[in-house]
Amino acid sequence: MAWGGPIHMTTNAHRLMAWFSPNYPIGAFSYSHGLEYAIHAGDVTDKARLQAWVSDVITQGSGRNDAILLAQAYKADPSHLPNLAELAEALCASKERFIETTAQGAAFAKITGAVADTNLAAMPLPIVIGAAAARHGMKLSEVLPLFLHSVAANLITVGVRFVPLGQTDGQHILAALFDTFEQVAREASSADLTDLGSGCFLSDMAAMQHETMTTRMFRT
Repeated sequence: MAWGGPIHMTTNAHRLMAWFSPNYPIGAFSYSHGLEYAIHAGDVTDKARLQAWVSDVITQGSGRNDAILLAQAYKADPSHLPNLAELAEALCASKERFIETTAQGAAFAKITGAVADTNLAAMPLPIVIGAAAARHGMKLSEVLPLFLHSVAANLITVGVRFVPLGQTDGQHILAALFDTFEQVAREASSADLTDLGSGCFLSDMAAMQHETMTTRMFRT
């Protein structure tokens, strides 16, 4: 059977698929962003609550902040990246959030630098992704929604495993958030640093409480 037409994906499209794949070796699977504690405490108990929790993180919490920081890093002169990195670290509401963004950022810099033969400094995850995307000439309009998609997908996976929920429920939640990823990405692309801020207090407190759990499966 003949193909219906020419097939072509740019190298950068493949790079994005690799970067935001759960198989990309930055250890994303080992972080729950405090969601493990929220499930343990009974704050997230079903499909509706998981969707609301993830949506809030993306639209009002660390997901939104990270999207803004990624966009700022993408646009920034390389000499300004250390300042953005310090700001990203300062915005972490807990020790575990700090570990989460810095450890994944360092891993992303190491593996991406090795694969693409470029020198990337270890910085918080959204900063190093933004810097790498700019270096490769990627479109910010493609990077931002896929970044948010990957953040949400990782959280949903935690919920599917520990609420527990079915895999189909998890995919329903993810599909319901597609438009949200696009909306937040558009807002983040034109935002500036004065737009940073979080309204997800339960998520932040869950991340703080997670640190003191006696038994836990995730690092955060």
